[in-house]
Formats: sequence, structure tokens, C-alpha cells
Amino acid sequence: MPIQLTPQQQQALDIQETSLPRVIDPRTNTAYVLVREADYAAIQELLEEEERQQEIHAVALRNAAGRMNEVP
Repeated sequence: MPIQLTPQQQQALDIQETSLPRVIDPRTNTAYVLVREADYAAIQELLEEEERQQEIHAVALRNAAGRMNEVP
């Protein structure tokens, strides 16, 4: 569910050109960083690729360990 920015929030975004804008949930005091959707998608893709590479590496290690226990 998208949240529409108020004019005041939009102005604050326009001012912050060099750093990512942060918002605070006043109920929990939790900070959030606002990231453009396109940037988020790119980051998510990179993280998913890294996860796939780690899974491939783990399988390779298991296979290598199994081959070490084989009798020639």
C-alpha cells in the first residue's frame, strides 16, 4: 500500500540530495531509510544473486567433502 507524501515531506526529499532521507515511526522510534523503487529493485537483485552464489558454493563444498571420503 503506497503512502502519499505530504507537500512538506516532498520538500524535505527535494532538499536532501546527497543522503538518503530517513523517517522515524514515532510509536516505536524505529528509523527507516527511503530508497527509490528502482534502486531498491537493483539492490534486491544483487542480494538475490549473492544468495544464489552462496548456495552454489555450499553445494560445491558438500560435493568436495563427499569426494574426499570416497575410496579410490
